[in-house]
Amino acid sequence: MTRRSVLRALLGLLVSMLFLGLLLRQVELGEVWDALRGVEWPWLVLAAVPFALGLWLRALRWRLVLRASVPVTQSEVTSLMLIGLAVNNLLPVRAGEVVRAVLMERQHGGSRVRVLATIVVERVFDGLVLALFLVLVLATRGGNGVLQLLVLVMGLGFVVAMTVLVWITARPEVSHRQLVRLLGLAPTRLRPEARRWMDNFIAGLSQLNGLRAGTAVLVASVGSWGLEAVAYWFVGEGFGLGLDPWLYLGVTGAANLSIAAPSTSGGIGPFEFFAREVLVVFGATSAVATAYALALHALILVPVVLAGLLLLWRNHLGVGVLTHADRISVEMESTS
Repeated sequence: MTRRSVLRALLGLLVSMLFLGLLLRQVELGEVWDALRGVEWPWLVLAAVPFALGLWLRALRWRLVLRASVPVTQSEVTSLMLIGLAVNNLLPVRAGEVVRAVLMERQHGGSRVRVLATIVVERVFDGLVLALFLVLVLATRGGNGVLQLLVLVMGLGFVVAMTVLVWITARPEVSHRQLVRLLGLAPTRLRPEARRWMDNFIAGLSQLNGLRAGTAVLVASVGSWGLEAVAYWFVGEGFGLGLDPWLYLGVTGAANLSIAAPSTSGGIGPFEFFAREVLVVFGATSAVATAYALALHALILVPVVLAGLLLLWRNHLGVGVLTHADRISVEMESTS
């Protein structure tokens, strides 16, 4: 492992430990274990259906964004997305996004930087939809300062990111000229490579241009996260929480917004902490909410990791894709 890889891993470990400590410091572990033992497992099995449908819809969204530059089938794009998610869950700093772009280039052609641009589009739409989910729930039912700070910081960040994307896609010539001027601030030896990277990235964003394309991506984003919220609701029923179903939009928004900034492997720690925060605000006991958050995240992570590893094996890629993810990230810097 490189020094950078070690530092990333240590940072992710520290963040996970911090949030897991916050999660467990005010609960009795015996009560958490009792809540886990008392869960109604059929609800958890049922939750796999909307969760899988949500993943399929997210893959369809990526295919729509890729359509003009890299024609792929639904099964191919789903396979690559699952591999990317598996790498994200095993390694910090969202290395799976880079792996997904590199594998798309190797298997189907096209610039990896253009593919990475389509993934950026996905992430920005995800952030906006998740922030909207949380805002709607907090506006109607209230919340605490922690959740309000989360939605303020992350929501504003994704609004700024979307504004930049819209500016680039709506006025590509103008934005290109402005970005070229900014490149003038970079060291001379880096400018040619940075210019090629920027040109490919803007070309990848071009798939978002037009109201119809943007609406399709937005609808798919809302639908996919809405289905995931249904899965969260089913798990909540398994734990006997008895909350209104639409409140799980807030759980979905808070838990996934908290891991939007890349740090921990699989978002372990922040995901559980913020999912628990929402449930406690809406009346769940801390012990049951903690058990719910731990079980929910395990049910999301484990099947995706297993599916991703299986797809790596079926595609004769091997786990070297995981252990050399940092090297693949470096390859991005020398995109042709």
